[in-house]
Amino acid sequence: MFETVADDSARVVNQARDALSQGRIADAMSAVDRARRDELDDTANATLTLIGLLAKLAVGDLRSAAAYSRDLTNLMRIRGVVGATASFGLGEFAAARGQSDQAVSYYERAGEELSVSRRPVWLPWRSELARVIAGRGEIAAATSLVEQELADARALDTAYAVAYALRTQAAIAPTSDRVALLDEALEVMAGITATRLDAQIRTDLAAWILLLQPEDSSRAVGLLRTAEKYARQEELSPLLARIRWLLERLGEAPDGELPGRLAELSAAERRVAQLVVTGKRNREIAAELGVSVKSVEWHVSHILRKLSITSRTELSDALAQPRQTPR
Repeated sequence: MFETVADDSARVVNQARDALSQGRIADAMSAVDRARRDELDDTANATLTLIGLLAKLAVGDLRSAAAYSRDLTNLMRIRGVVGATASFGLGEFAAARGQSDQAVSYYERAGEELSVSRRPVWLPWRSELARVIAGRGEIAAATSLVEQELADARALDTAYAVAYALRTQAAIAPTSDRVALLDEALEVMAGITATRLDAQIRTDLAAWILLLQPEDSSRAVGLLRTAEKYARQEELSPLLARIRWLLERLGEAPDGELPGRLAELSAAERRVAQLVVTGKRNREIAAELGVSVKSVEWHVSHILRKLSITSRTELSDALAQPRQTPR
């Protein structure tokens, strides 16, 4: 996704870009954190900052994303690819906050800057603009935008870009066409690693199967379970919340049975969970394990989130009696 930076000093930027497009959000953030900004040119800085913002939005952390948006605001004044990259990121941030007018302005600015540069850089500003204006009822204009993006993606012969555009097209197409478009997007994804986009497409597809083809609910559950496992591993709260809502509509317990979720706890988290169950307080656990109280608090928070429970009492009950998935 986005432009590849050729300078050896910016190799970490390309690593962050690849991690993001492949759906390794935590790895993308790690690469962003490792980068030395003072050694990067404007193009690399804009790419890196956009990746940081998109990763934070993926996990639902708007507060941290705001810091990246401020950096992008400064970069937006640079014409061409840099300005387009910055404008697109600001559009994503505005859309995430429900500021549709600002999002439209930023996406349009991204398109204008790309036309100035005339460089073959894939930046899905048309898809995102189409989603916003379709929400306003401007279906014809949205359809035109996404058709152009799909044509450009096919010309680039990039599976990720084609699948991305097909997913957007499915969101604004006539209802009867949506399942087929999402199935096509999944077929395009075969053979490439783009786990987040794959999970998003599966979740969209499950939602439309639930609505239009309820007799295929078992397929919808299978699609959601695959997406759920990934979203939980990467701690993508917005996506996971949608998956859980759909599973509940299908009469399925979110996260599957507890034993499967327990297996996803790290060794350190399992040790902390075992001590919590014995009734020990955070300070006592910290003393026994030789770590800080804040470290224990962090582990307990992650344990509760991974197991989809809200209290230490629930943790004790859960470990004693695994949940059963409703049938």
